[in-house]
Amino acid sequence: MVKNMKQKIIGGILVSFVLLAMVIFHQTQAQEDQTSIALYDSAKIGVVEKTLQLELKQGINEVPLDVLEGLDVGQITLKPLDEKVKVLGIINKEVTGKDLIEANIGKEITIKLKSGETISGKFLGYHDGKVAVQGNAYYLIEPTEIEYIKTATLGEESISNTYALINADEDGKYFFKLIYRVKGIGWNSRYKLYLSDNAEFYGYILINNPTNKTFENTEVLLVSGDVQFYQPLQVIFDKYYATESMVGKEVPEEPIQQTKIEAFYLYKLGTVDIGAFETKMIPYIYQKTDFIREYLYESYPYGGAQDIYEIISLKTNDVLPKGIVEIYKEMEDKNVLIGEQMIDHTAKGDTLRLKLGRDIDLKGTTEVLEERHDDHYGYYKIRVTLRNFGEESKEVIVRHYKWRGKILESSISPINETADYVEFKVTVNPGEKEEIIFDYEVRY
Repeated sequence: MVKNMKQKIIGGILVSFVLLAMVIFHQTQAQEDQTSIALYDSAKIGVVEKTLQLELKQGINEVPLDVLEGLDVGQITLKPLDEKVKVLGIINKEVTGKDLIEANIGKEITIKLKSGETISGKFLGYHDGKVAVQGNAYYLIEPTEIEYIKTATLGEESISNTYALINADEDGKYFFKLIYRVKGIGWNSRYKLYLSDNAEFYGYILINNPTNKTFENTEVLLVSGDVQFYQPLQVIFDKYYATESMVGKEVPEEPIQQTKIEAFYLYKLGTVDIGAFETKMIPYIYQKTDFIREYLYESYPYGGAQDIYEIISLKTNDVLPKGIVEIYKEMEDKNVLIGEQMIDHTAKGDTLRLKLGRDIDLKGTTEVLEERHDDHYGYYKIRVTLRNFGEESKEVIVRHYKWRGKILESSISPINETADYVEFKVTVNPGEKEEIIFDYEVRY
């Protein structure tokens, strides 16, 4: 035994290996070219697309795809970009590891633990069922704590866990598109608004990668919208929070690019490195602007009375994906959190309205004057009444949620109409009331 060796016990089962590429029928090696990943805010799933160049021999080639270790074979696609090659299948084989381990005794290996720690050194074999490594200390590692092992040598009977069988008409280099899913990775937006004489608005993209997959120099596409992914039991909708460590760092020169595709929005974030087990907060918006104090009454087609809230309104200089806005107000030279709310996708140049607190002097009521329903059709006639019990005139934004409805007539002109709601602006003087009457139809 080596003197003064430090023993470190960590603890689990050998789940997977990162192995060097090999083939059974013909030797080949994949060369990666372009890589992109699409992340979704409706499910924790990343869809990766790589362009690969493979040098193949005539006949059947077995091509190891180490990047796919541990992934669901049914969610992997390898598309040839040349008619002279055909993908015969993608196969996953489990590696028990005994022959592989024995082939590397006395050689350098790298072990990554589930905790994220990496250990490198000379492999000494097994000791009491644990993996023994001599590095800058002596380590005895429980197999269940191992995320992967990178070895220098392959055992005679060892093969890569995941590989493709490809038939080539002739020797040559061929390009392929490799598309696969990585579960667990996702993104969301986080905003912070600081109020003093002006409004300072910061926007961040939060990317959370709790997997052992690393994406270097990767084009990141952010998809916002309710994308329907089949999940046998559940789709995870976690919220990930990050610290203010990125505040004050330079915002990227190029603004985030946004495109509407069907019912979804696609944002091109650019080329980013995403590390394994990493949460990354990327600043992409900064706006210093004036804001207006107004009041907001939210009305619904089922009628009833609702509170009226004091709000602030500001024009957006950038596209805003949906996300949570934290609202801070400067009080005695301190920034105090005074509110937090979710916003929907907001286009560049739109008005962003955020609630600050309930106003006790204003009261609002919604009455359904007429309602009809037929097959795939609905009709509503609505009256909204606003009362001001205070001593000052107040300008109120009335937002009625009509959910895919289309306004037919209204007693005053709307200031804004989307698929989900319509907005009116009304000034209510002290001790007075104002009414708005409008109707709309909904087709399903």
